[in-house]
Amino acid sequence: MLRSHAERGNEVNRPKAHYTAGAGAATGAVRHCVFSAGPFVEPIEVWDEPRRLAFRVTEQPAPMEELSPFHIHPPHLDNFLVSRRGEFRLDRRPDGRTRLEGTTWYTNRMWPADYRGAWSDAIIHRIHRRVLEHVRDTAEGRAGR
Repeated sequence: MLRSHAERGNEVNRPKAHYTAGAGAATGAVRHCVFSAGPFVEPIEVWDEPRRLAFRVTEQPAPMEELSPFHIHPPHLDNFLVSRRGEFRLDRRPDGRTRLEGTTWYTNRMWPADYRGAWSDAIIHRIHRRVLEHVRDTAEGRAGR
């Protein structure tokens, strides 16, 4: 039986971001964004504090895991949904508030493309929402409540 990493988290079909760790806050530093599926390795390409953080994704966890006492790797899933790079932008609004925008560039080679693309877009949108809500809650002092 195959289970997605999302299904192994606390919420079915929702990959869960646990934390981000890194070795510095500058261009060239490497972030490790750890999800319920495992870590994404993200070397920072642009660190323009306080406006923009851009990174590429050099490693990511497997999309599925075989539920078995043996280590079985389904190779037909390799490179079918690949995160390429990401970016966060801060935009100061005229009313004094700040808008945080997150973008992910990824490749989806699953078939049928229209059907699978709609699902992958929805999943990545949910991940963005969770991450951006966490950033908002942390900035506003509400994290962990």
